[in-house]
Amino acid sequence: MLHPEEIYLLLRDKTLLLELKKKINDYHIFYLSMINDQLSLIDDALKECNVESFTISKG
Repeated sequence: MLHPEEIYLLLRDKTLLLELKKKINDYHIFYLSMINDQLSLIDDALKECNVESFTISKG
């Protein structure tokens, strides 16, 4: 089981990866598979902790 601080870090990383994914253009398309792999790993870890899939909103 992950500690709350670790869950926060996973959610933060997921948020940052999703923002990066939006900004990637066709010249950097090869990064998309790496980003998707990382997002998948994060989602799997969050599911193990029974944390619903969501991201941290800026504010």
